[in-house]
Amino acid sequence: MSHEFGLIAADTSRTRAYLAAMERRGLRPAWVLLLDADTPAAMPGQAAADTSMASADADWPEAEFDPAAPLRPWLERLGLPYVVSGSRDINDPAVVALIAQAAPEVLVYSGYGGALLRAAVLATGKRFLHVHGGYLPDFKGSTTNYFSLLAEGAIGASAIFLTAEIDCGPVIRRRRFAPPALRTRIDHVYDSAARARVLVDTLEAWRRDGDWTFELPDNAGGDTYYIIHPVLKHLAILGGQ
Repeated sequence: MSHEFGLIAADTSRTRAYLAAMERRGLRPAWVLLLDADTPAAMPGQAAADTSMASADADWPEAEFDPAAPLRPWLERLGLPYVVSGSRDINDPAVVALIAQAAPEVLVYSGYGGALLRAAVLATGKRFLHVHGGYLPDFKGSTTNYFSLLAEGAIGASAIFLTAEIDCGPVIRRRRFAPPALRTRIDHVYDSAARARVLVDTLEAWRRDGDWTFELPDNAGGDTYYIIHPVLKHLAILGGQ
């Protein structure tokens, strides 16, 4: 079994957290697809981009990345082969064709938020490794870490293979995290950092063990959440003060 993997990358803080964590651990994608990387955008429900560097935190090494670092020079510095699509839509036929032609069977998905992979993408034969920002199956849907903070006082991240149903793929690895001291930086730093830690742990285990091990093969049940109301989001942030 080949243990090469690729990366589908939107111009987001999450992609930068992934690249920094992978570089730190020596995990380099064999192929990268940049989704229209000239127009950065926030995920649904996120605050406006905060491009300042996070301060060093021994509990959060994955939070040490530059949210504003240009992606193409970064990939070139690492010597990673990449292609740039003319669309940010993962379901665009031209994007689907690029994915189908990629050599790696496993593609880490760091696309734009709110997009579901449709039949044509799933039919390419690739396995799309995604890290959901929430502890599955309890918290499915959007902005779930704020709901998790309100309900449990914790945030989470879960690595899954994407399926047609939202956040319902088999769970490979999941983890809960104590909330960071600066909850105002969850959107662009700590949500991404939690996902990055689960991602690199998942990739390392795959390479070490030689195959995938599923913590929760049947990711059924749980609640599905929608973009959190600003007042509830504010209460979740204030909970740390």
